[in-house]
Amino acid sequence: MKLSPEERKEKRKEVNRQYQLKNKGVLKEKRKESHKIRLQNRTEEQKEKLKEYNKRRYQNRTEEQREERKEYNKRRYQNMTEEQREELKEYNKRRYQNRTEEQKEKIKEYNKRYRQIRTEEQKEKRKEKRNEYNKRRYQNMTEEQKNKTKTPL
Repeated sequence: MKLSPEERKEKRKEVNRQYQLKNKGVLKEKRKESHKIRLQNRTEEQKEKLKEYNKRRYQNRTEEQREERKEYNKRRYQNMTEEQREELKEYNKRRYQNRTEEQKEKIKEYNKRYRQIRTEEQKEKRKEKRNEYNKRRYQNMTEEQKNKTKTPL
């Protein structure tokens, strides 16, 4: 019995899906390698162009898009295994340690400008968030940790 074109198309899709599921790790590694090669082969001009593009894209995001991204990152972090979280911590640690003095200064300047530009409403919102975070952190502490944070009078 011959299959109709639509049935063949569906069957091919299913076979591809099965292949991708079976070889997920291998395909991921191949993508990583090709991405690494592409990054290395970029010219300075291409790198600068990409940097500018990303900067514009980031600045043009709406508040809704920022919130969506924040939620996505929160879910992603919650779904990580302990091993993945450790890898992420190590990666960030290395990244921060490898910053040049120039980069550190640039970040300081950026933060300074950001703090100066904020409105009263934004400052209040930040203060509330910080207080909520500290409350949660304090509640999650052990008795020993709580005793360390208390200063004697």
